[in-house]
Amino acid sequence: MFKVLEGSGGSVLGVEISDSYTVQDVEQFEKTCEDLVAQGGERLNILVKIDKLDLLKIEPKAFFKDSKYALQHIKQMRHLAIVGDSKLEEALVKLDNLVFGSEKKELIEKYFNVADMDKAWEFVRA
Repeated sequence: MFKVLEGSGGSVLGVEISDSYTVQDVEQFEKTCEDLVAQGGERLNILVKIDKLDLLKIEPKAFFKDSKYALQHIKQMRHLAIVGDSKLEEALVKLDNLVFGSEKKELIEKYFNVADMDKAWEFVRA
């Protein structure tokens, strides 16, 4: 399930993904991003809270659609905060930042534990 978090606005988008992740969730995320860009947010700062996501309920098509969208719009992204409670997620975020991140272009992806949600919000608002 996908929902926009309170505190989103301007160039900052906070979302929560819980239980499952479907193609419809990806399409809703894409529309939300496009709406923010249309309102003048040239580069988005995105916080994604992954809460109780059942890996077996992630639709493979959703994963690939989401990945494709992210790669096609990477120049519109700035700070990405992934909030969760998993060593695997943390490792994947670090790997992703090594491959796609660029401090020079301010494209930085960081992992935050759920207990550090305030710090994640600070990061995407900076």
